[in-house]
Amino acid sequence: MEATKNKPICPNCGGSWVVKHGFTTNQDAKKQRWVCKECGHRTTNPREPEQEVPMRTTVPKVSRYIVTTAQNATPIHKDFWSALQNCVRHYKAELIVIPSRYKNPTSKWTEVNDSNEWWDTLVMPFLVKGNIVLHPSLMIVNTKVQFTASNPLASMETLTGDKSGIVGHPRVALKSVATPQQKNPKIMYTTGACTVPNYTDTKSGHIGQFHHSYGALIVECAEDRFHVRQLAAMQNGSFCDLNMEFTKDGVRDAKRPLGLTMGDTHWVKIDPDVYQTTFKDMICYLKPHHLFWHDLLDQYARNHHHKNNWMVEYQKHINNEDCLRTEVTKTLEALIQNTPDDCMSVVVSSNHDRALSRWIMEADFKKDPKNAAFYIELVHGMINNDVMADPFVEYGRKYVKSIGKNNIKFLDGDESFVLNGVEHCLHGDIGTNGSRGTTKNLSRIGIKVTKGHNHTAEIIDGCYSVGKSTAKLGYESGPSSHSNTHCLQYYNGKRTLLTIVNKKWKL
Repeated sequence: MEATKNKPICPNCGGSWVVKHGFTTNQDAKKQRWVCKECGHRTTNPREPEQEVPMRTTVPKVSRYIVTTAQNATPIHKDFWSALQNCVRHYKAELIVIPSRYKNPTSKWTEVNDSNEWWDTLVMPFLVKGNIVLHPSLMIVNTKVQFTASNPLASMETLTGDKSGIVGHPRVALKSVATPQQKNPKIMYTTGACTVPNYTDTKSGHIGQFHHSYGALIVECAEDRFHVRQLAAMQNGSFCDLNMEFTKDGVRDAKRPLGLTMGDTHWVKIDPDVYQTTFKDMICYLKPHHLFWHDLLDQYARNHHHKNNWMVEYQKHINNEDCLRTEVTKTLEALIQNTPDDCMSVVVSSNHDRALSRWIMEADFKKDPKNAAFYIELVHGMINNDVMADPFVEYGRKYVKSIGKNNIKFLDGDESFVLNGVEHCLHGDIGTNGSRGTTKNLSRIGIKVTKGHNHTAEIIDGCYSVGKSTAKLGYESGPSSHSNTHCLQYYNGKRTLLTIVNKKWKL
């Protein structure tokens, strides 16, 4: 039975199929009786019908949107809300608040409410309902997801068709969905929340509160692309976006970011447009203190995947791409040339870099005249120093030292490098207890991580995964979730993913 407008509500089950059922027998104080046809409960005091909260079904078409979510029957974080308003004014953006409901009768804010179908008055003008298209390739999925959901984006990609989607949820998450190779990957985002934590005193409630994040998404729309960035707030409500910081008191220039983790480099295969956008625009604009390089070396000249493929080997021969010394030297020269003087480059131990060691273990230099001298040189260095050392790391250290470059650091396999609570030494190919690494299993190790390896942008709790800096690689076929995505870590420790689309990374 559908609810009828102004129909009373059953106080027992919350149903709206409540009808008159005679009067009480007390002649001096006769009262109307009511009975619920859904649960059979009888009462003389039914609940008043809940008034429908007015919400927008459309939003203006603008260049920038800021999207967050608000929980019902819960106060906002006032300082974050003020900072968010300053951000809206600064960018001339349209603010969108996705309403989220959480039946929580024992929580701090709802225990004294007969009805919890209300939101903080400050968010009311910005609430929306229904799915809303922000860009031909991006939409808001206004489906209510339980605030304690451990995987808020699970199966949500099916609701957006070929579009990327935004889901209102306080747990920050990002999921890339494979699409045909000629298209950019579909990406699903959660927003973060503008309301304070409001959870039950249960296991799921405590976990939900732990992952509750004050935050929003900034969406920038152009005709041929869109860009989405995470606006992750501190406990005092302040947050950074690129080179600006927004607080409850206003807008100011942000301190230099701590670091930029670039999508896996594979230098000899780097996409020229991604190179130009990253090193001639993004890094110059952001001026990070550190650059993190994953899979700096591609090892294309002698890749173990090609050793039984004579056609690929022949192609490398006629294109003069089969000299490993040349590839390693070009890669190290690129590292040096693209490291700003006021910045430190950190080369993370990665599987493609370590492939040089595998080549030494498996190759027969007597059958490879072009690379024989380089093979012997590397082996000689390992015997004279440490046979267990990574030859690419040792050769790289020696090479940059020979030209007096002191702002480049090569990390050994398990050498930690932490910036404001975020570990940067994990490439992502090795997981827990020697298992194969994934974003999911590295999200469970108890510390925040920024990683690479799988070429796919992802956020799972405290683990952020970057994409790649190449175009389509030879071994990639079929639908792909790969993207040219980097990760920026602000001075306050918060992070955002930056995706390059059509040679651009922002408006």
